[in-house]
Amino acid sequence: MKEIFIKELEEYSREYILQLMKKDSFNKLLEYEIIKRDNNIFKFNFVGVIIVDNYIINCYPKYIPNEDNIEKDFKQIIKVIKKYKNLNDDFSWENENLDDVSFNKLSMMIFFLEDYYQNGIYTKIQNIREINGSGEIDWDRTINNIDPIIKDNKPYYGELYTKYNINDLYNYFRMLHEYIITECSKILDEAGLIELFDLTPIELSDKSLFDFGQKEVILEKLEKQLKVEFNSHKQKLLKSMHAYISNKNSFTNEDFLTIYGTSTYHVIWEEMCRKVFGNKLNKLKNVIKKPVWYLDEGTFQVDTFRPDLITFWRNYFIILDAKYYKLKITSKLEKQPGLSDVTKQYLYQLAFKDFIEKNEFKGVKNAFLLPKYNGKVENKGYVEIGILHDLGLENIQIVMLPAGEINKLYLDNKKINISRLNL
Repeated sequence: MKEIFIKELEEYSREYILQLMKKDSFNKLLEYEIIKRDNNIFKFNFVGVIIVDNYIINCYPKYIPNEDNIEKDFKQIIKVIKKYKNLNDDFSWENENLDDVSFNKLSMMIFFLEDYYQNGIYTKIQNIREINGSGEIDWDRTINNIDPIIKDNKPYYGELYTKYNINDLYNYFRMLHEYIITECSKILDEAGLIELFDLTPIELSDKSLFDFGQKEVILEKLEKQLKVEFNSHKQKLLKSMHAYISNKNSFTNEDFLTIYGTSTYHVIWEEMCRKVFGNKLNKLKNVIKKPVWYLDEGTFQVDTFRPDLITFWRNYFIILDAKYYKLKITSKLEKQPGLSDVTKQYLYQLAFKDFIEKNEFKGVKNAFLLPKYNGKVENKGYVEIGILHDLGLENIQIVMLPAGEINKLYLDNKKINISRLNL
């Protein structure tokens, strides 16, 4: 399979992309809107891994300037995406409305391997009940079903119900699970993706799908097992096995497309900033008043705006907003946060005005947090709207954060010292 590196939202020509892949693969990515078209300019609206036909396309974030250290950088990005997905239970193949589940096959295979590392193989526990067996006494069943002999006002039971559990090591679903895990591991390994996703190869089975019966028979058995399985994790596992068998495919088949990643990497950037700066917004969620609609039919409260994160430092009230923008500064400023973003940032301070005064904060600091590739934290300046600044509101400072460091802090569950922002 051919490996390709592509920058998120970089402007490419059709001719350049067709030098990298066949026209059919290019058209498929257009159809699924992974590639966005603007006249004769084409952009990949994605961060992560795309496998289309015989191509592995690694889409890296727009703030990375070049491919000098791209394999190491990209592996870190994949770790970030994996952690975000795991923390937020973002498993896209579970969306039953998707027409093409193979579109999300890569996420599914990674799930099978990581779930195995954490939870092991699907097991079927049989509860065995006996009379006078060697297991634990089942007093509830004994008392309810055996008539005791009363002696000296004490009950004596001539027979006792006992119970124990058997873990069936060779049941059908366990072996099917082992087969799926083994096949997923083999496919990922042959595609060169095991190391990228920080996985370990697994070989548990030497069976083929034919050993389990016709496809329809396998699916029917999984559906029946789902009706008698009440453990939520095992239900999820059975549903995943059903989806995998229903859409069995491999990376080398024609007309194949699968992805692992996101078309909204800005959401992950926002989440990382919240984690590494220690967001206190949840404690203040009721401080900002909601808009109230006064209508003939009644009075209605609706959702209000929320800043990305609030924190405190040296008795300053800190308002931070993570913006996934790549500033372009030449003779003019381009690709900056818009007027509405700036205005809203001022209004956050106004919304917290009473709380800030009541708690006697020393002052307010307000900033946008933008990613850059590496280096030190850099305070670039500020943006001002005069009529709002004249109301006594703080201008919004522009802080560039080294994304590689933020990624690592997020992965290691560590915080950054806010003094480094130079607010």
